[in-house]
Amino acid sequence: MAATTAVVPAHAVTVPCDTAALITAINNANLNVDTVIDLEPYCLYEVAAPYMAGADDGLPPITNANGVTINGRNATIKRVGSSSFRLFEVGTSAVVPGNLTLNDLTVMNGQPSGAVGGGAVLVNNNSTFAGTNVALQGSTGNIGGGVRFRTGTTGTLTDSRISDNRTTGGASIGGGLYSEGQVTLVNTHITSNRARLGGGIGHASGTLTVSGGSIKHNTAFDNGGGINTDGNGTLNVTGTAITDNRVTTGGLGSGAGGGVFVGFGGTKTFTNSTIEGNTVTVQAADDGGGGIFAFSSTLTLDNTKVRGNKLIGEAGYGAGINAQGGTVNLLNASDVTGNLAAGRYSRGGGIYTGSLVGTPAVTVDNSAIDRNKVSGTGSRGAGIYNAAGTYELTDASVQFNVAPDAPAPGGIWTSTAITSVTTTTIANNTPTNCLYSPAPVTSCAG
Repeated sequence: MAATTAVVPAHAVTVPCDTAALITAINNANLNVDTVIDLEPYCLYEVAAPYMAGADDGLPPITNANGVTINGRNATIKRVGSSSFRLFEVGTSAVVPGNLTLNDLTVMNGQPSGAVGGGAVLVNNNSTFAGTNVALQGSTGNIGGGVRFRTGTTGTLTDSRISDNRTTGGASIGGGLYSEGQVTLVNTHITSNRARLGGGIGHASGTLTVSGGSIKHNTAFDNGGGINTDGNGTLNVTGTAITDNRVTTGGLGSGAGGGVFVGFGGTKTFTNSTIEGNTVTVQAADDGGGGIFAFSSTLTLDNTKVRGNKLIGEAGYGAGINAQGGTVNLLNASDVTGNLAAGRYSRGGGIYTGSLVGTPAVTVDNSAIDRNKVSGTGSRGAGIYNAAGTYELTDASVQFNVAPDAPAPGGIWTSTAITSVTTTTIANNTPTNCLYSPAPVTSCAG
């Protein structure tokens, strides 16, 4: 008879409403004793000091690579007092990984003293972290105010909330979450977080997948009010609302990407999503991208709306989208509508294309650039302002965009001829459609 390997069930322990008992339970779980920990329902576990002298964690790091599960049962784990530390660390290095699952738990008020960050949770190299119905809130870290996923990590957050976190220090990126691994967010809400870069989310490498949920009311003081995705990583966003985020620099930085800042390299795709009501306070010419600011990357919007975004201040460029180099594809009713650049010398109420980093190539297919506006003396190109770049317009609409009085075309202003125009309507723009543009646009009259 062939030998069989018995499946050993995970052992569970119920922890009373006592922090010392929780620390003991985690230490045991790391030794494969009682690897499922059930907390006292609705208990507040107050952690007043690091689990050991000199540590930057309130609870022992999770070093069991086979997995530790903590069922919160609506409990809360909170840092209290004046000592600085985060609550959870998963793994301690690439060679000592951990695997942690949290369910139905709030983790709050973490504040590590070190530069590594991860205010509430730090997930180290080659480790895994998953959470369902988890709230990470009110925490502070240098990188990843709520949670940081380092290189080589795997993470999934489902039906969760990351809110009211912030980053500080020189890096200050990813107010809610910072990702360098393979991370998936499902029906998760990233709200009211703050950072210099990426008020809600900072993304540097690996693949970040966002499905459903929302990214809203986050603030950056430089770039990327909702998301800052900068580097060769892959970003896929589906069915997500990116709304009411802002970049308010106060003189600290460039001021770009109220909803999303897309940095150098990588592929970024938004499907069936909304980028709406985001704001940038402009500091200098070429700043902007009230909805999206894209640098030299491949950006694709598929049935995604960029609407009602705003630039505040002089010489704001691209209230909807500001593209500098790279490729931008607007496909399948990815409409750029109702955006406003409010200030003197504004450019591109809908789309602005420039050449800070290469020459952008823009495709608008079965999508509308409608009802955008630039206001203020010297403002031009309410629909499209093309300082540098190529455009392909197919089954598109550029209508009802409004610029100040002539010579300021309301439809399209372009420095080079736009000749690839197929079954596209360019009409009903104020004061003109393309008249006074330095270069012609095929099929555009008046």
